[in-house]
Amino acid sequence: MIGQLSRSTARRAVAPAGRGAARAQVPRRVVGVADGAKNGTTSSSSNGSHASACPTPAETARTIVDIVNEGALCSLCADGSPLGAPVAYALDSDGQPVISLASASPEAANLARDARASLLVQPTAFPARGVASVALQGTVAPHDLGEEGSGSGAVAYKLNVAQCVYYGGLDNSGAGVTVSGEDYRGAEPDTLRRFAGELIGVWNNDRAEDIYRIVAAHLGAALVDMAYAELLWLDRLGMYIRAEVAGGPPQVVRVPFYRPVLDERDARSVITMAAQIAWEAERSYVPPLPDAAAAAAAVNN
Repeated sequence: MIGQLSRSTARRAVAPAGRGAARAQVPRRVVGVADGAKNGTTSSSSNGSHASACPTPAETARTIVDIVNEGALCSLCADGSPLGAPVAYALDSDGQPVISLASASPEAANLARDARASLLVQPTAFPARGVASVALQGTVAPHDLGEEGSGSGAVAYKLNVAQCVYYGGLDNSGAGVTVSGEDYRGAEPDTLRRFAGELIGVWNNDRAEDIYRIVAAHLGAALVDMAYAELLWLDRLGMYIRAEVAGGPPQVVRVPFYRPVLDERDARSVITMAAQIAWEAERSYVPPLPDAAAAAAAVNN
């Protein structure tokens, strides 16, 4: 019965709230593994928990810029006023955007005169839209479009990132964190960035009871007391789950994996294992031990 109710609840369409509404209605709770570590980190221990329960702002910034290919470019006009323009971009190996512009556009003229620029990258599609936004700041330099760009009437600029401002949506309620250009370029985008949407769909639509069980165990609540649970995002280190215990307010909970996952297949295995462990704890299940004779026979064979 619980499983049926959970799946029915999880399949409801959830309209993502605006940033202000999310702050007011859904408090963020970033918690570690069973030792109760705070602020998104856990210490290493004999149970295999990893040292960091959340990606760094630099890593998440690289992830967001990698999975999105468009943003708002801000350049400076001759009178010093800012001009915003929608642009598409590609990335170099360090995650720095290469932006192609019409050579006759106002923003191209601005950049030719003043190399200072910023690029706001904000996911618009669910589920990534709630994760974070990133503003890259720096100076641009002309970039060769090669033979394909010859005669196209386009010019390209690469934004050399001096710093970025990371606005975390799930982990710190939208507060801006400044990340140096060196840290940004040195970070790697998350392993699961290309698969997160698919995995979230599978667990919310087909395996919702797993999410209910995992977050109930993490919060120390009984499964029957869980009013709502929905997987919002996941990365190689853990998951963000919107949860509500009966009688309590909704909250976004960070549930770390017991170890970093390696790829999509490994993520499926780790989440399934977490649900199994929660199921066993819920039932106080203890695996039966073989009797001595059976164990000896197995060894001899």
